[in-house]
Amino acid sequence: MRFNKLAEETIIVERSLHESYGKKWALTAKQMTSVPMAPTNYAYTKHMLAIAATGTAAEITVVALPCAWVYCVVGQHLLKKGAPPKNHPYRDWLMLYASPEFAQVQLWMRKKVDQWVKTAGKEELRRMEDSFIISSRYEWMFWDMAWNQEKWPV
Repeated sequence: MRFNKLAEETIIVERSLHESYGKKWALTAKQMTSVPMAPTNYAYTKHMLAIAATGTAAEITVVALPCAWVYCVVGQHLLKKGAPPKNHPYRDWLMLYASPEFAQVQLWMRKKVDQWVKTAGKEELRRMEDSFIISSRYEWMFWDMAWNQEKWPV
């Protein structure tokens, strides 16, 4: 099933990307996992996990779609003038999310959502819309969190 393979590939590819950045910055796996998530990251993660635990396949896809979609758009936008130099600190991130392969992932997700919307009941449509809007808001907040280096206030 494409859905299961996509989830597995996402975990493998994202984990590999994070581990490579850990190595570049001389961080051990333990050091990387000991850093507490910022408040927005924590809340966004809990939102996605709650939908993953209770939602339909359509709802699970919708809750993750804003992340895949915005990363693809941003990656492609930032690479319009070509790939960054090899020593650019975010080169690997940019190359992954601007890649044609990643574009295919978010496109597949969008097509699946469009397909599911046609047969979903009224309540499921409402939950899908709510999840998409909340995830979209969290995406904005996630980028803002990173930019401002958000930390727990207490």
